[in-house]
Order: sequence, then C-alpha cells, then structure tokens
Amino acid sequence: MSATPAITLRDLTFEWPDGSVALAGVSGTFGAGRTGLIGRNGAGKSTLLRLIAGQLPPTSGHIDTGGEVGYLPQTLTLRHDTTVAGLLGIQPILDAIAAIGEGDIDQRHFDAIGDDWDIESRADEALHQIGFSAGDLDRRVAEVSGGEAMLIAITGLRIRRTPITLLDEPTNNLDRGTSARLAEFVDQWPGTLVVVSHDLELLEHMDHTAELYGGALDTFGGPYSAWKERREAEQAAAVQAARSAQQTLKVERRQRAEAETKLARRERTGKKTQKDGGIPKILAGNRTSKAQASAGSLRSTLDDKVKAAQAAVDAADARVRDEEHIHLVLPDPDVPRGRRLAELEDEGRVIVLQGRSGRPWSVRTAPGSRP
Repeated sequence: MSATPAITLRDLTFEWPDGSVALAGVSGTFGAGRTGLIGRNGAGKSTLLRLIAGQLPPTSGHIDTGGEVGYLPQTLTLRHDTTVAGLLGIQPILDAIAAIGEGDIDQRHFDAIGDDWDIESRADEALHQIGFSAGDLDRRVAEVSGGEAMLIAITGLRIRRTPITLLDEPTNNLDRGTSARLAEFVDQWPGTLVVVSHDLELLEHMDHTAELYGGALDTFGGPYSAWKERREAEQAAAVQAARSAQQTLKVERRQRAEAETKLARRERTGKKTQKDGGIPKILAGNRTSKAQASAGSLRSTLDDKVKAAQAAVDAADARVRDEEHIHLVLPDPDVPRGRRLAELEDEGRVIVLQGRSGRPWSVRTAPGSRP
C-alpha cells in the first residue's frame, strides 16, 4: 500500500490581480522525504510554494497538506532590529517563558509555549552547528551576513519541527562552505521537505525531483541527475517519433495526390470514351456513377489517413520541448546560417551561439538544460 502524500494539489489555479495566470489546473502530489522542485524561470515554482504555505489564496482548486507547513521565502525581508531569536521564529515562545518566570501566569503564555519549554536549549544546540549559540539570541540580524541570516532562518525551521517544510532558493546568499552545511541539514531533515533551487549540487541530495512544466507537475523518484538522464532519453525518443510521424504524413499526402491524379486521368478517359460513342449512354451513365462512388470512397479513405497522420504528427510534436531562444541584434558575422560559432557549458546549461547570416544572431539554451 502506497503512503499518503504529504501534499496534494487538485486542479490548482492562481491568477494575479491583473488577470495574468501563474498556474492553471495543476494537479499532483509531493510525498514524504526530500523533493527538489524545478522548472524554467517563470513556470510558477515560487508561486506554488506560497500557495502551499498559505501565503496566497488559490483562485480555484484545492491544496491538502498532511500537517503544519514551514516556509522560507526566496528573499528574507527583515527589520534592522530583528533579533536572531526573531529570525529563528522562537521569540514569542521565549517572551512567554520569561513572562511566566516573572510571575505572569496568563493562559496565553502557556498557549504560546505549548510543548516547547526546552526551546532555548534546542536552539543553542542547533545554533552551534552554524557557529552561533544561545548567547546570540538577542543579537541583531543587522550584525550578521546575508548568508548567515539565511542559515539562521533555516535553522529556525528545523527547531520548529513542522511536518512539512518549503525552501525557496535557499542557497542564493550562501558561499560554498555554508552551502555544504545546508546540504548536511537537508540530508538529516525530518519530515517532508520541498526545495526550489537552481543549485545542481543541492538537488543531488533529493530523494525525488518534481518538474513544473507546461502547467503540469511531473514527479520522478531520484535526484536531478537521474531525472535529467531520463528526460533526455524521453526527448530523444520524442524527437525520433516526431520525425517518423512527419515522414508518414509526407507519404500519405503524396499517395493522396497520386490517387487524385489517377482519378482525374480515369475520369477524362471515361468522358472521352462516352463522347466518342464507344459504349451506350445508359451503360456509360452506370459506369460514371460507379466510378464517382468509388472515387468518393477512395478520397474519403485517403483523407482519413492524412488526417490520422497529421494527428500523429501533432501528438508527437507536443512531446518535443521547445528550445529557449534569445535573439541579439549584432553586426552580421558573415557566416552561413545555422553554423555554430560557440557552445558554452555553465552548471548544467548548454548555451549555443549560432550564426544567422543577414539576421540577428541566435543564442539558444539546450532543451531543459537548466532546472
């Protein structure tokens, strides 16, 4: 029996106030463990996390989660007087414990604390792993670097132990050392973790890879490299299928044209024979009727074959992903159209600089080469 998904999306749609659609009818699930959420820029990954976290209300559809959701946005918006405890998200609990210690036994303090009476010691233990301690809880966030602030915020999510945690581009402000520390955290993360990231090294620490593409969510069991290998194989097969379908369509169209030529020739011959008086009018009329019926049936059959072949081409083409193109207006390089001038690789992306004589140069990114 399969485990119950931690997050379930049902026909999820979200439109911005100006009417632009960010997500349309997305359905899918996120299971337990660590999932890397990838997709082209503008696919709606950050919007999807905000919807799951309850930061945005869906325009339509439903989101079901198997517990409380912790969320780290891509950009931390902090006031200069925010403390480390505030960034960890435990300041209200510490304030409640302090109030009770001073004799204030208002029930709201106990509600704020819940089962977290040991929050300070847990915070101290977690902070030591990133070079801080409980002695830094009152320290202002303005005194730490952007990378340290991000690690502190992530540590806060670990301390709070929410069943589901969402991280949006957590390595944006991290150097290599702190990124490695984050990877260690990810390896040990309890519960369900969904991470949006372009960091290929971090994506290798995931149990699953989910791609948001074309308004659909596709989940694969394995890290990014395994997902990419599978997708490249699928795309190679899709391209071959599209070529085969196009070839079949050409054959069907050619046969349809050849048949039309034969029918026209046969019709001219029949009319000439009738005109020359070679056969009685009644017999000629019967033959003409039969020929017309036969021609109509043949045309219908051949037309159906062309339509079927066109449908197969359309279906095959739909499985082949479009390449991303950027057109730059530069002086004419005076090289043949289509010649590759350079091919660059950058963290998993393949960028091709291609000549287009007499027209703007074309810079294209290989299909899906970037998460």
